[in-house]
Amino acid sequence: MAPSDNPPLPPSNDLTASLLRQSASADPMDRQSMTAMAPVGTGLTTQEAARRLDFFGLNALEEKKTNGLLKFLGYFWGPMPIMIWIASIIEMINESIPDLCVLLLLQLINGLVGYVEEKNAGNAIAALKASLTPKCTVKRDGRWQGLDAKNLVPGDVINLKLGDIIPADCKLAEGQPVSVDQAALTGESLPVTLYPGDSGKMGATVKRGEIEAHVTATGSNTFFGKAAAMVNSVENVSRFQKILFKIAMSLLCVAVVITTTIMIVLLNEGVNILRALAICVVLLVASIPIAMQVVSTSTMAVGARRLADMGVIVARLGAIEEMAGMDMLCSDKTGTLTQNKLKLYEPIIVSNVTSKELVFYAALAAKRMEEGQDAIDFCITRDCEADPEFAKKLDEYEELEFIPFDPTSKKTVATVKNITSQNVFKTTKGMCNIVLDMCDPDDATRNKVVGAVQELADRGYRALGVAKTNDSGKWEFLGVLSLFDPPREDTKETIAKAMSMGIQVKMVTGDQTAIAKETCRSLGMGAGILNSDVFHHSEGEIEARGQSLHDIVKDAHGFAEVYPEHKFKIVKMLMDSGFTCGMTGDGVNDAPALKRAQIGIAVEGATDAARAAADIVLTDPGLKTIIDAILRARKIFARVRNYCIYRISATFQLIFFFFFAVIGFKSTVQNQFPDQMRIVAASKTMFGEMPQEFETVFTLPVMALVAITLLNDGLIISICKDKVVAAAQPQKWFLKEIFAVAIALGFCLIVENCTLLLVGMNAGPGAEASSDACGQNPIYYDTNDSVRTAKCTTFVSHWLGDDTYGTITYRELKTLIYLSLSLSGFMTVLAARTKGFWFSRRMGYLLMTATFVAFIVTTVLALNVSNISNDLDMDNLRIRQVAFVWCWVLIGFTIQDMIIKRAVYTAYDWYKSDTELKNGADYMHAIVSNQIEEERLTMRRTSLHGASARNTVGSVGGVGGGDFGAGPSRPSVGFDRLSRMSGERKSPSELVLEKKLLRLEEELSLLKEEVSRKKDKKK
Repeated sequence: MAPSDNPPLPPSNDLTASLLRQSASADPMDRQSMTAMAPVGTGLTTQEAARRLDFFGLNALEEKKTNGLLKFLGYFWGPMPIMIWIASIIEMINESIPDLCVLLLLQLINGLVGYVEEKNAGNAIAALKASLTPKCTVKRDGRWQGLDAKNLVPGDVINLKLGDIIPADCKLAEGQPVSVDQAALTGESLPVTLYPGDSGKMGATVKRGEIEAHVTATGSNTFFGKAAAMVNSVENVSRFQKILFKIAMSLLCVAVVITTTIMIVLLNEGVNILRALAICVVLLVASIPIAMQVVSTSTMAVGARRLADMGVIVARLGAIEEMAGMDMLCSDKTGTLTQNKLKLYEPIIVSNVTSKELVFYAALAAKRMEEGQDAIDFCITRDCEADPEFAKKLDEYEELEFIPFDPTSKKTVATVKNITSQNVFKTTKGMCNIVLDMCDPDDATRNKVVGAVQELADRGYRALGVAKTNDSGKWEFLGVLSLFDPPREDTKETIAKAMSMGIQVKMVTGDQTAIAKETCRSLGMGAGILNSDVFHHSEGEIEARGQSLHDIVKDAHGFAEVYPEHKFKIVKMLMDSGFTCGMTGDGVNDAPALKRAQIGIAVEGATDAARAAADIVLTDPGLKTIIDAILRARKIFARVRNYCIYRISATFQLIFFFFFAVIGFKSTVQNQFPDQMRIVAASKTMFGEMPQEFETVFTLPVMALVAITLLNDGLIISICKDKVVAAAQPQKWFLKEIFAVAIALGFCLIVENCTLLLVGMNAGPGAEASSDACGQNPIYYDTNDSVRTAKCTTFVSHWLGDDTYGTITYRELKTLIYLSLSLSGFMTVLAARTKGFWFSRRMGYLLMTATFVAFIVTTVLALNVSNISNDLDMDNLRIRQVAFVWCWVLIGFTIQDMIIKRAVYTAYDWYKSDTELKNGADYMHAIVSNQIEEERLTMRRTSLHGASARNTVGSVGGVGGGDFGAGPSRPSVGFDRLSRMSGERKSPSELVLEKKLLRLEEELSLLKEEVSRKKDKKK
């Protein structure tokens, strides 16, 4: 087998041992028959295959399956749904059918929206999976037949040929070597060559050759399946659910305390216990954020559909909110950041040939095939044929003999003949030191080649020496070709955009350190690459160096030569360090980390294991789509955040308004309004009739509170399509900021409505007649005396009073306050949606329509409430009373939006931490580190003679993987990325750059200390 510097797959035992592991729990009498290897000539019989299938099970990944009904019912269980169920039960006891219907409708909408949207996403991913159901060719009953790969069993004989995905772990039978792409398993960017007796792993792709093999393990017992088992061991709780629960519980605790106090006061004033209970329960329901889940789920569902149009399938709605807060993105390299296709770079010319001629002679040394060329031959041939002149010239040569690559010779040799001139010569390409030894060049040429190859190796390029025989039959060294798996065209721009958005990007790959380092350098991601050796040290060893493993992982720019368990550990450490971590990948080796990360992103062409583990599946290639998805997610986050601010402020408005109304205006109600005005009609409940009584404290009818909840919370769902601007930085749930703004807005509403209530009560008969100057004294109502005084003519009496006496009735006051609460509450949405003035950003058309609908419906209800029902204890308002309320609310809204809100945001901006400074510092750190690496490369390019003196020819090889062996040099990776290469000689400009970096870090340290001092001072 060809040696390779790529990380090998975990070793596998022979067929019998593998089968015994699978059948360890079986009856000992069955083991021998179950582990028998089928003859290559006949394969298993159908009966034996069925017996083994029944014993081992399907060759498929184990997936966690949930009962569909239980999953659906799960959307109706939880903190928020339980609140609605309790409120519904109490309303049912009170026989308040309209209230009960409203609550059950909210519950149904909440559950259905979440269930349907996530089910649609699951169906989309299932359709992708079904379209890629793997097939295989298996020998059963002595003949080859096509079969679904899930029906394979251990012992089966399968055929592997070009393009096949290996359907199960297997052991290769006798035959020619095959080239296999294991990028989905290990992250290696080049195929590896497997020989008879080697193990092929489920999920790898055959790139060249054909061979038969015996299946050794299926399903969860494969390398692929074990990674999937690690995936199933992870259970993540959505950050969004945690935040909603915190907000709901906070509001519930406040609401319960206040409504309990109100309940005690009502009972103390002699209010019927059932009526008091009904008022407090509906007040509680109107105050707690019952519709928060509906609005939030609807907002994310609308966003998920828009993301689907952009090629982003959302498998879990909560991932949208988490993506908005993502500040760390770990990305696989092969196929995600890079094209997973080799490309030729500038060659090193030694002989008297041009660069195109060098590629042409290398193409002559490649096996010319319509299909099945290995990656290197395909890259060279494609580049040669891209030039019409050399493509035509290539056809003029006939291949007489071709010696393929083998691990001993480490080269390919072709004997070719020019059809026109009949000239015959040989050409070769292969490991540079092997080709050099064939040519016996002079010292100058050898030193030049050695230095060039060393530089290419340091940068992670694959180096191929090219030579041909001259007219005398002697080998002549022509030059060195450099190959590299290039980044996607949009990757560098995408990463720069991500960094500018406050997202750190780290590469996590199974490929070699030098290759990862060069890829990071070319993408501007920094050059601090660690390999898996860092995870093999104990915590004590690391701490002895004055660092912690978490800090090392956090400071690194990327990781190379890592296995799935390392990726899993890296993601977990970053999450433990406080990052909201996303992970992109496409292979089974990425699946555990995809599941562990808060946002697992399976890129286009991902394996089933990766898609199953991911929260988001991309259907377009590259990372560019992720940026669009992040911007969309941040907009969705802004909408949900705005709603939360509104809902918290609305809760404080209702709860504390009625608290102060009940406690503070208790005597005022009785003094300003006669008993006849304060009569509450009798009503029936499940436990008997509530008698007619006189109100002694100010309350609103249950249906008025329900109307406020229905209109304000129902129509606020339109915020899911509000026009917002995506934030420039990752979005966090700064609950202190959210509660501070919401409480300030709510406090303004409380003052506004309590003041209006006071003004309204002072326009009542008792207040106006206290001096017998005008109005009618309540005592005359009680004695049925018809004595009247002059009409009141004050400003308030003119706008709020009637035409006869200039006073307002108690039932009109209730309608007045209902209108004010409803209008001011919905106007708070306009204030909550922006940090600046409410008009600084246009509303979405749906929200604008909903606003007008709410205003119109609320106003119409206030003008016609007694026409709707006489049992509501509310009277119709006159036009001038409605106009007065509108003016009052608009003045309050102006103060709330332009003064109170701006003051709170200004104060909080002064207080909050230096997050943006830190993100900018990390970005600059990567840039300066990249400059240092560029300078070192420049120094090496200009010091090739020194490089050749440090390296002998025997130690220099082409860069490995695949066909040409030894691989790039692996610089020792220590714990401090700045001192990692301290043993090398440094140029003056390099030292200047390092000093710049150190000075930058010192400045950052001073800034952080200053910020820390400010925080301590504020505390």
